[in-house]
Amino acid sequence: MRYNALILGSKRLRILEKSALVITLRWLVLAQTPKSLLKEPALSPIRTCLTLSCLLFATPVFAADLLSFDADRNVFTMAPTISKVTPGVVSINTIESEEADGTSIGGIGSGVIIDANEGLILTNDHVIEDAQSITVVLSDRRRYDATIMGQDPETDLALLRITAENLQAVKVYEDDATQVGDLVIAVGNPFGLSHTVTTGIVSAIGRRDDNPLGYTDLIQTDASINPGNSGGALVNSAGELIGINSAIVSRESGGSGIGFAIPAHTFRAVAEQLENYGTVSRGSLGVMITPVTMDRMTELSLDNLNGALIVEVNSGGAASLAGLRVDDVVTEFAGRPIGNSSDLRYAVGLVRPNTVADVSYIRGGLQFSDRVTIQSKGIAKTVSYEVILDDPES
Repeated sequence: MRYNALILGSKRLRILEKSALVITLRWLVLAQTPKSLLKEPALSPIRTCLTLSCLLFATPVFAADLLSFDADRNVFTMAPTISKVTPGVVSINTIESEEADGTSIGGIGSGVIIDANEGLILTNDHVIEDAQSITVVLSDRRRYDATIMGQDPETDLALLRITAENLQAVKVYEDDATQVGDLVIAVGNPFGLSHTVTTGIVSAIGRRDDNPLGYTDLIQTDASINPGNSGGALVNSAGELIGINSAIVSRESGGSGIGFAIPAHTFRAVAEQLENYGTVSRGSLGVMITPVTMDRMTELSLDNLNGALIVEVNSGGAASLAGLRVDDVVTEFAGRPIGNSSDLRYAVGLVRPNTVADVSYIRGGLQFSDRVTIQSKGIAKTVSYEVILDDPES
């Protein structure tokens, strides 16, 4: 019933032309209804009502939000959505060195235009790392030299700028509400095949790499991603940029159906800092944290294992000045839910020093909220189960 309410409130439903809806309903009824059912002399009025209701409620979402129905060809297609996205995705060619015989060594990748007026392009740091020259190729085959605005190896993001007219940016997703099961489209330059489009779903969210101190919070997708897709776009069915394709699980040189993308809440924060400062400054909360265990959950009167448990507070640090104590369990930071200690380290790492952020925590079974002024990144520690790691941030 929740989805029906969303459908009724959809702007797309209100602008659907009656002719398109009639054609879609007619095709669905004729193509999807079993022939034996059509041959029955009469259908139950209740069954007829339910059938038409399902079609009426389901078809607009299927046709308008996910696919469009091309009546001329009698097919459903994602072409209108893809045509909005591809002009904002670019191919990137780099030259790292030139040999004595005149040959060049370089690489290929992808990028996404996020600001058409300023010519700003977001890509992966590893795509342009060590590059002596960077060439951006647009969907209409125009080529431009790019300059590097800034790089952030810790999130594997880089911001480029080109000077060009008539650029088209991909709309950035602002809601941070991506869910497992959402349909997605990946657009990029795999193996040099520019503007290749693949589709899939969001397989998982909140994936992390092997670095326990890294700033990763990745979207996993089964949309085909291959070498050269790095830096390309992962968009939802509305054509909004939800991720920057970054990595694959691979055997040998190809993909294996598992790809990863840097989510919008990460690349938005990093891109803003790279544009304004050319680098990313990370803040510090000044605490030692650990995941909540079953034993500590009982001792601290917690309802679940969510949150980051503070086991040490640095004197004079941001948390200390805000009144946080040992055994407080941080459950939300800067509007982001904290599921474990890695979530807190990640969230704090995206905030610049001197930023004032809201923090929610549980103390003695009660929920509290305070404001904390983030300090510059110092030497702090994170406890991960029984392993103590030197953490430059948390």
